[in-house]
Amino acid sequence: MAIGLITTCAGGYLIEQGRLAREQLRFDAVVDEANDAVAGRLDTYIAVLRAGAGLFAASQDVNRSEFRAFAERVELTRRYPGIEGIGFSIRIPPGQAPRLIARMRAEGMPDFDLPPSEGETHAIIYLEPADLRNAVAPSFNMHASPVRREAMDRARDTGAPALSGKVELINAVDRDQAGFLLYEPVYEGGDVPESVSERRSRLLGFVYAPFRAGDLLSSVLASARPAGFDYAVYDGRPSAATLLYRSTAPVAGEDGLSATRKLNITGRTWTIIYRGRPDDARASEAGLTLEFMATGALVSLLIGLATWRQVRARVAAEREIVARIAAEARQKLLLDELNHRVKNTLATVQSIAAQSLRHGTDVGSVRESFEARLIALSQAHNLLTRDNWRGASLAELARSELAPYGGAEGERVSITGEEVWLAPNTAVALGMAFHELATNAVKYGALCGPDGRVEVGWKVTPAGQDRQLRIVWREEGGPPVKSPTRRGFGSRVIVGGLAHQLDGVVDLSFPPTGAVCTIVFRLPPSGVEEEMLRLGSAA
Repeated sequence: MAIGLITTCAGGYLIEQGRLAREQLRFDAVVDEANDAVAGRLDTYIAVLRAGAGLFAASQDVNRSEFRAFAERVELTRRYPGIEGIGFSIRIPPGQAPRLIARMRAEGMPDFDLPPSEGETHAIIYLEPADLRNAVAPSFNMHASPVRREAMDRARDTGAPALSGKVELINAVDRDQAGFLLYEPVYEGGDVPESVSERRSRLLGFVYAPFRAGDLLSSVLASARPAGFDYAVYDGRPSAATLLYRSTAPVAGEDGLSATRKLNITGRTWTIIYRGRPDDARASEAGLTLEFMATGALVSLLIGLATWRQVRARVAAEREIVARIAAEARQKLLLDELNHRVKNTLATVQSIAAQSLRHGTDVGSVRESFEARLIALSQAHNLLTRDNWRGASLAELARSELAPYGGAEGERVSITGEEVWLAPNTAVALGMAFHELATNAVKYGALCGPDGRVEVGWKVTPAGQDRQLRIVWREEGGPPVKSPTRRGFGSRVIVGGLAHQLDGVVDLSFPPTGAVCTIVFRLPPSGVEEEMLRLGSAA
């Protein structure tokens, strides 16, 4: 699942990068096309101005009617949207102002006049179309304006068209837009003089065109919004003072795609900033990236979930197989253990029967001793069976075997010692030994009289891994005891058989005060016995 998610993220990143690269390429192509459209439109206007300059080059005495006919012929308002008009500004040599005033009034401009001015004087004498917007322009001295003067002087000295900086246009209707002007110099004689000094001296005037920046740019870039971008045009470096026009306020998409283009127009540089806008096409492409990542994440999660379930099923199957193998092994072990214990039990019963028959005097005594010994054997087996043959408690084993002989309140038998857990075979052997000792005490020892007592005590002697258990059976208060002249079945079970089974030492003595049996053998290591005690307590 992790690999799938990482792969999905990597794929989504590559798709998104590819999408952004395609958007940037598309945006750059649209921007370049728009920039070329602006440059192309301005080149067209320059061509119109050069045509006007050609009119004056062909005839130095172009009158108002001829200029109007020229303007109407080029169909300014229909063919060239954004242009305010086309006009002619004449340079007035010193002393020629009255003559010009008379001429213009004779051509149908009775209100034409020239206000006094300092420096070189220029006056607008023609401006078409002669509508209300352009009514105030005639006689205006553009050379008095620093921004206009810079463009006019540059056009004069270079002999080429010149674009002015940002200006406020002179008209009688509105002044809500920034504007600019294009100037084409006209020289006496029609040609462009070779030197700057000659150009200055032979300058006749300028064919010029005023423009409202917003009208021009919005007509040239009319497809900007459908194409998905906005723009802002500056005269020179971008600033509030040099802003000619912007398509929105402020320009949309500040954090989106952007591009800056420089446009050099007749010696002046415009800076155009284009910014992309979100549109449906690009939004859908962005949605493809999200769909890919969502689908990839879902598929990774489903594959991870399926793999997880498969692994869980396999682990469960492996555990079941391991559990089945362990159960079969445990069953085999139990069967082997049961077989071994049945054989041992049958051997013990066979030995008890043989000894009882050998030392019995009649059928009744044989039956009595045989049954008693079988009951003693069963007592130990009961304790072991209750604890699933994990072992038996020494104290519980002693109390179980000696309970029938302890009296009404158990006052004739005393059992003391710490908690000791015995292995199954050890418990069976000690159970038989306790039975034989009790039987002897009842027949010949302390329990045959009313005042006799039996004390059974034990103690564990710590010795590292070789801990020893010392059990002492002591009789007292009975009749005087004499050492027997022969060893019966009980003595052989206690001394010989028990010592052999426990791999220990058994000492049975008969002082006059009562029989004493000492049993000493090794116990399992402390850790094993503690585990046996824990299992026995849990059972």
